[in-house]
Amino acid sequence: MKWLSKVLNVAALLSLCTLFLSASGDPRLDRAKELFRDGAEDTCRQAARICREVNTVEAAEIMLDVLDSTGFGPSLPAGHYRDIVWEEIVALTDPYAKARVELELKKNKSNPWTRAWCAQLLGIYGDQDFALSLIKALKDKDAMVQAAAAEALGRLPLPVDGAASVKAIKALTKVSHGKDAMSRANAWIAMAKLNPKANRIAYLAATEGRAADKDGGARCALLGALKEVFPLDVEAVSARALSDEDWRVRLQAIEHLGTTESKTAIDRLMECFDDPRPVLGRSAVTHLRALTGQVHREPQAWQAWWAEKREGFKFPEGDADVEAPTSEGLTVAVYNGIRVDSDHVAFLIDKSSAMAENLSSQGMSKEMFAQKQLEEVLGKLPEGVNFNVYTYELDFEVFSEKEPAEVGKKSIRKALEFVEDQSLRGSKDIWKILEHVVNDPEIDTIYLLSSGEPDTGKYVHWNRVTEHLRDINRFQKVKVHTIAYSDSQWHRDQLEKIALASGGEFKWFD
Repeated sequence: MKWLSKVLNVAALLSLCTLFLSASGDPRLDRAKELFRDGAEDTCRQAARICREVNTVEAAEIMLDVLDSTGFGPSLPAGHYRDIVWEEIVALTDPYAKARVELELKKNKSNPWTRAWCAQLLGIYGDQDFALSLIKALKDKDAMVQAAAAEALGRLPLPVDGAASVKAIKALTKVSHGKDAMSRANAWIAMAKLNPKANRIAYLAATEGRAADKDGGARCALLGALKEVFPLDVEAVSARALSDEDWRVRLQAIEHLGTTESKTAIDRLMECFDDPRPVLGRSAVTHLRALTGQVHREPQAWQAWWAEKREGFKFPEGDADVEAPTSEGLTVAVYNGIRVDSDHVAFLIDKSSAMAENLSSQGMSKEMFAQKQLEEVLGKLPEGVNFNVYTYELDFEVFSEKEPAEVGKKSIRKALEFVEDQSLRGSKDIWKILEHVVNDPEIDTIYLLSSGEPDTGKYVHWNRVTEHLRDINRFQKVKVHTIAYSDSQWHRDQLEKIALASGGEFKWFD
C-alpha cells in the first residue's frame, strides 16, 4: 500500500498548492500564501502569524490545510509546518474562524490526526457551543480522537445542570468504560470537572479497590488529576496508592505527598525508601529534602531525624534550596555524562545518516562514539538492571522485543552486536520512537541520543513533542534524558526541551 500513501501525499500537496495559488478576499492572506509557498520555516512562521492576525474563516482554512497536510511540504516534511501553524491557530479568537475549526472536526473523514487536533483546539477555545460537536466526536472510530474530545469537554465551562452538561456526562460515562485507557481516564477527569459533586464517589472508586480501572497508567492519570478535581482527597488517596501494584501509580502518589505540607505526608514518604523501583525511593528523598530542608542521604538517617524532630517540626518558609540526591551507591554507570540511576532503562540510539559525520570534540564519527558510550555504560551496569536498546531513523528496531533484557555478559554482547549491525540511513523520526518506548510500562528511564532535532514525524518541533510527551506521561511517568551530538544551538535546544519536559538531564557534544 506504499503507492497509495504516495498518491495521497501528492494529492494533499496539490490541494494545498491550489489553495495557496487562489485569490484571497484579504490582501494580507495573499501575502501569507506567498510566504507558505516559500517553504522556509521562518517564512512559514510569518505566514502563520499573518493568518492569526487576520483572524477570519479564510485564515483558519489556510492554517487548517497546513495542519491537515502529510508527506513532504514545499521544502520540508509536513510536520515542520504543522508545528509552526499550531503556535498561531490556538490563538484564533473570531467566533466564525473557530467555528471553521469545529466544521473541520465534523467533516474531515480521512485524517484522524486532524480530527484529534481540532477537538483539542475546541477545548482550548473553550466555547460552550462546541459541546455537541465534541460529544459526537466521542463516538469517533479512532481512540485518539475520542481521548482528545473527552479532554476538550472537560475544559468547557458548561452549567452543571444544563442540557449540554447532562448529555456530555452521559456520553462520557460510556467512554469511561471503553477499551482505550487514555480515553477512559480523560472521560473520568472530564466528568469530574463538569459535575464534581455527582461524580466524586465513582471517580475515587476508579483509582483504587475492586472498581479501580484495570490499567495502571489510567489509575496513574486519575490520581495525577486529583489535585485539580478533588484537592481535599489528595493526601488520603495518595497514601493508599503507595500500595498499588503498579510503580507508576506509586510514583504519582509520592509526587502528591511530596508537595503536601503535613506530618502525615512525611510519615508516608519515609516508608518509600525500600520501594522495589529505585527511582521511587530517590523521588521520595528529593521531595523530603524540598519539604524539610534536610539533606540526609541514607534511609536510617532520615528515620532517626524524623523520630527525634517530628513532634516539634515546623515546615520551613519559602522553597527549600536543596539539591536532588545523587545516584551514589546505586551504580557507577554513566552514559554520555549522565548517570544511570534506574534498574529499568532504555537506550535510544540515532542511526540516521547524520551519525556518519565527525564528532570533532571526540576525534571520531558520531556513530563510533555512540557505540563506545553504549559499550561503556552496559559494561558498568550492575546485576539486576533490566535494559533495552533501540536504534532509530525513519523507523526503529528493538534489541529485546518481548521485554527488557537483564544485564549479563551474553545480553550485553548481543546488544552491542545488534547496534553495530544496524546501518546508517536516511532521516530520523524522534517522536515515533519516543512515543513507542515511553508507552512501555516496564521502562521508567530513557536515554535518547540524537545527532540533532527530528527531521520528520507526526511531531517535529519541541513545542508539540513536549506537549504530547507531557500528555502521555500523565499515564507513564517516564523520565527522558537527552544527548545531542551537534554543534547547532537550534538542534541542541530541541533536545534540551524534551529532557526538561520530563524532568530529565541534557548533555551535548560538538
